[in-house]
Amino acid sequence: MYVGLCLATKNLAVRESVYRKLAEEKRQDESFSDVIERILEKRGSLLPLWGALAESESIAKIQEETAKLRRSAKIRA
Repeated sequence: MYVGLCLATKNLAVRESVYRKLAEEKRQDESFSDVIERILEKRGSLLPLWGALAESESIAKIQEETAKLRRSAKIRA
């Protein structure tokens, strides 16, 4: 009995500089898909941090200063 496995593939266009960086990261036994997956997994999720600084005085000060800067900004025509 023969069972074939067909994986869906997608083509991506990347700049030459990005290709070189991926090639540098690529291990001998890895495909480029493996490299991208490994890098993305290393990054982790930001969801656990969502709202972690909501009550922070530092964040309130940054928001206040940002609002001041925006109000004082001159719009160019």
